[in-house]
Amino acid sequence: MGAAGADAGAGAIRRAAAAAVDKACAGARGARRALGRFAPRPSAFGAAPDAEAAAVRAVRNLRTFRFHYAALQWALLLASLAPRHRASMLFLMAASKGLLVYGGLLRVFPNSALLRRLLDRRLVALVFVALVLADLTAAGAIANLLAALAVGVPIIVLHASLRIRDDLEGPSLSTSAANNGEEETAAVVEKKEDGDVEVGPTRRSMAAAPRSPK
Repeated sequence: MGAAGADAGAGAIRRAAAAAVDKACAGARGARRALGRFAPRPSAFGAAPDAEAAAVRAVRNLRTFRFHYAALQWALLLASLAPRHRASMLFLMAASKGLLVYGGLLRVFPNSALLRRLLDRRLVALVFVALVLADLTAAGAIANLLAALAVGVPIIVLHASLRIRDDLEGPSLSTSAANNGEEETAAVVEKKEDGDVEVGPTRRSMAAAPRSPK
C-alpha cells in the first residue's frame, strides 16, 4: 500500500507539473501574440496624411490597444518603484492580481448579477485607482508616478498615431475587395456573353445568306 500511495502521489505531482507547464506555455504564446499584434513589424507604422486622419487613427488605436497601453504604463510604474519602494511595488502587484481575478470572474460568469450590479466595472476601477494613489502618496512615490507617465505617455501617443490598422482590418477589406472583384468579373463575363449572343447570330446569318452572283 505504501508503494501504491507513493506512485499515486508521484503521478499527481507529475500531472500538476505538466498542467503548470502547459499553462505557462499557453501564457507565453498569448503574450507573444499580443506583442506581435501591438508591434508586428516596421511596415505596420506610418505617418497619417493629415492631422485629422492622425486623430481618428489615434482614437481607434486607443480603443483597440487600451489593455496594451495600460500594461505598458503599469510596467513602467512598477519598474520605477523597484529600486527604493519595493514594499509599494509588491502591494501594487498584489492589487493588480486582484484586478485580474475580477476580470477572470467576469469572463467566466458574464451574466452574474452580483458582478454586474454590486461590483460594477467602474466602481472596481475607481477603487483600484484610489488604492494606487493612496499607496503612492503614503510611500512618497508620486514623483515615480509622474516619471512613469512622462516616459509612457509619449510612447503611447506615438504608437497610437503611427500604428496603421490595415492588418487589423485586413480580412474585412480583403473580403470586400474580393467581392468587388468578383462582381466586376461577373459583369465583364456577362457583357462578353451578351456580345457573343449579339454577334453570333449575325455571323451565322451572314454565313447562311446566299451570295449574290457576280
